[in-house]
Amino acid sequence: MGFIDDLTMVLDLLILVTATVFYTGFFVWYHSRRNDAARAATHLREGAIVLTLIGGLLGLFALWGEFTWPLPGSYDLYFFDPVLLLALLTVGFGLAVVLRLPTHFVGMLGVVIGCGVIYYGARAEYYLKLTQDPFETLLMYLAFGGVAIMAYPATLYVDWFVTGRANPSLQPIGSAATPTSPRVWTTLLGIFLILVLLAGIAAAAYGLSAAWGHLESPP
Repeated sequence: MGFIDDLTMVLDLLILVTATVFYTGFFVWYHSRRNDAARAATHLREGAIVLTLIGGLLGLFALWGEFTWPLPGSYDLYFFDPVLLLALLTVGFGLAVVLRLPTHFVGMLGVVIGCGVIYYGARAEYYLKLTQDPFETLLMYLAFGGVAIMAYPATLYVDWFVTGRANPSLQPIGSAATPTSPRVWTTLLGIFLILVLLAGIAAAAYGLSAAWGHLESPP
């Protein structure tokens, strides 16, 4: 078999995930704030379709890595386990929006997945010393783990105040059509978007410090 090194492509897709989530999240919040529910729902649906496509590609790379074990020792688990979990999260959210189902079920999974991703990163860097770029790698794992955890309040916002406005059956619990505590929701969404931005920056930093070395030193 020929040599296969897909690290740079996986990082590129992770960056695209963060760009899509940030862009979609901003416009959904902006139109919701202006009480333009139709535009908010349309932008959410478009972002969900793009996320499903990108997440599907990530999932294919991750499944290939899980079955073929291309990396030595625990590196394969370290890289492909979190990628597969994040792919599950993005595809699950995208399908929930496209199929007009509640998204907070996916958000609940995000809390569990995020804690797992953070554990992978902290354990590998502090105890196993797996990578040559510990700071950039740990930052990336912490940021993506934080994004996954904060996806839960983000999906609650979607179900209550975006898709739930047109279809109240999508709301976790019946509530008013507008946020009763707008500052709280704005703060939670702001934290979510900041973490998304940090995750994209961390993935790019890791790519600059590690991935390009793969291009410079092929076998």
